[in-house]
Amino acid sequence: MKKLRHFVFALFVSLLTSCAAMQPASPEINLIGLFIDEVTLSHVNMVANLRLYNPNTVSLQVESIEYQLYLNGVRVSSGRSVSGMEISANDYGSFDLRLSTAYWDLFRFVNNFQEGENIDYHLIGKVQVGGFGVIGHTFDFDHEGTIPLQNGDSRPAPAIMPPSPDNETPS
Repeated sequence: MKKLRHFVFALFVSLLTSCAAMQPASPEINLIGLFIDEVTLSHVNMVANLRLYNPNTVSLQVESIEYQLYLNGVRVSSGRSVSGMEISANDYGSFDLRLSTAYWDLFRFVNNFQEGENIDYHLIGKVQVGGFGVIGHTFDFDHEGTIPLQNGDSRPAPAIMPPSPDNETPS
């Protein structure tokens, strides 16, 4: 009986250890571009192009992304993604996050904006992952940066222009 208890205890400890080893590392999330998609009577709809990196040895299934986007210190959008994606182990994935902002928030942003300056952004939120070999986890992310408004030649920077053959930058 004593041997059986030791065996069950050892089995329990090894299961706990293997579950702890299955906890993935947090994916890295970066804002690559922010594009105005559509203007309605009450809102401006934008697309935030995110690049996610999976530093794990197993693929991650991104279930959802909760976010808040601040431009020059003004919160212009918040919400939750409605779709997910899978990112292979040690690989990158692109995710287009649809944002909607009210004119009032844009008005507050424009009042803080000085002509010719770049836009500081702050993207915070949570990403929920799961998938094969990974039990569901939620990770916080907090990413800050600057969106340049012009290239060196005074043309609009590609980060604020929607991708199209007409406004590609020369190589």
